[in-house]
Amino acid sequence: MGYLGNFFIAIDQLGNVLAGGNPDNTVSSRVGFYNSSNYVKGNAPWQWKLFAQIIDTTFYPIDGDNHCHEAYYNDAGEVFDPETNDFLIFLVGCFVVPSCILIGLLLYTLFVLKLVTPKNIDRNKKVKARLKAATSKLKGTMHELDKHVVRSDIEMLENAMSSKIMSDLLVDKIKGKMHL
Repeated sequence: MGYLGNFFIAIDQLGNVLAGGNPDNTVSSRVGFYNSSNYVKGNAPWQWKLFAQIIDTTFYPIDGDNHCHEAYYNDAGEVFDPETNDFLIFLVGCFVVPSCILIGLLLYTLFVLKLVTPKNIDRNKKVKARLKAATSKLKGTMHELDKHVVRSDIEMLENAMSSKIMSDLLVDKIKGKMHL
C-alpha cells in the first residue's frame, strides 16, 4: 500500500479512536461490522446504514463497491466496541460526514481525471492471506501456552473449542468448493 493509502487509514483509525472505537480498527471496518456482522443482514440501525452509504460512496473511486464490508473483512479478527452508545455513534457521524466530503472531493477529482480506478478484489488471495494470519495467531498462542504459566479456565477452553469448530467448518467449506 502506498503513502496515500496509509495516510487515509491513519486518519480513519484516528477518527475511530476519537469516537470511542478500538484504535486497531478503522471507522470503515466498524461500520462494516455493524452492517454485516453485529445485526441480522439488513437490520442494522439507520445510522450505521447511512454511514455505510456515505463511506462506500466516498471511497468508490479507489475501492469499488462495498468499501465498509471489505474493511470489515480486513479487520474481522479485531474486537469492536461492545459498549458503544448513542453519543459515541454521534461522534462517529461528526467524523464521517465532514471527512468524507473532503476525501470524496479529492477522490472523485482523481477519478474524473482517470488517475484512479476502482480496484478489483482478488478474493482467493484475500482469503488465503486471512487464513495464513489466523494460523500465525494460533501458532503464537500455542507458543505462549508452551512458554508461560497460564491459568486455563472454562472461557479459554470454550474459545479454543470455538476456534476448532470454526476451523473444521472452514475446511469443510473449502473442500466443498473444491468438490472433494
